[in-house]
Amino acid sequence: MWKQPWSSFRWVVIVGGLLAQPLRITTGVLGKDPRFHLQGRTPAQLDSLRRAAQQGETSACLALVEHYQLVELQPDSAQKYLKIAAQKGAPEAQYLLGLTYLRGVEGPKRPAEGRRLLEAAAAQNYLLALKVLYEVLEPPDSLSPLYVAVLPPDAKAAFRYAQRAAELGDPQAMTTLGRYYASGKGGTPRNDSLAQFWLEKAAQTGYIPAQLLLAEWSLQRWHNPAKALFWAHEVLRNPRSTPEALAQARVAAYYAEYLPQWLHLWYKLLFLPAEFSALP
Repeated sequence: MWKQPWSSFRWVVIVGGLLAQPLRITTGVLGKDPRFHLQGRTPAQLDSLRRAAQQGETSACLALVEHYQLVELQPDSAQKYLKIAAQKGAPEAQYLLGLTYLRGVEGPKRPAEGRRLLEAAAAQNYLLALKVLYEVLEPPDSLSPLYVAVLPPDAKAAFRYAQRAAELGDPQAMTTLGRYYASGKGGTPRNDSLAQFWLEKAAQTGYIPAQLLLAEWSLQRWHNPAKALFWAHEVLRNPRSTPEALAQARVAAYYAEYLPQWLHLWYKLLFLPAEFSALP
């Protein structure tokens, strides 16, 4: 007889204990965390935005794009207002619509139109458009069976867009520009001084790929072990370095530190006095 009350009491204790604990598994889940609640606009606000969009206000168009894309999940309506904003010359809209045409998202691919829109945004120094253009136009170093060209490679155009993005202060573009100058890729005149200049400018921002290239190329190409060791240590000190980057930096630091000593030893062995090199 006592088993049934004890069983009920045990389940009350278990359920009560669970309810008393914070529900950690729901933290950060959409719909459970108030930080992720998307606030929909009222019908009056939407009507006001539509009227402003029809009059060519690009900020209203972009607000409607956000609403239809994220709240109501109506991509066709979002694209309608994105086109209006792009026609009015908003670089954000030109970039987003150009990217949509390049990737064929929510519609057929239109790569030529996508490039035209991205170039229109790039003409206004819109950094994201510049980065997409030089990335898709850069000829690949090697072709894999999975490689699919979005646009025909155009090394000269890719170099121009990378240069403009680098001048706007983007470290990834600076590193790309350094690679172009170091390798003479796509007909770019090889210039080691400019390659080092742009790579060091990117590395000084803490950009790890630039720091790694300087660590490796200072030793292999430019025969400067001291500079190679400096940049390898910068990667090792960088808290954002990945395990792969740390491994590369350790290898570069090892060779930068010990290679000069080995070269000095070989030099001494090769140029020993004659009495020491004579056979017994």
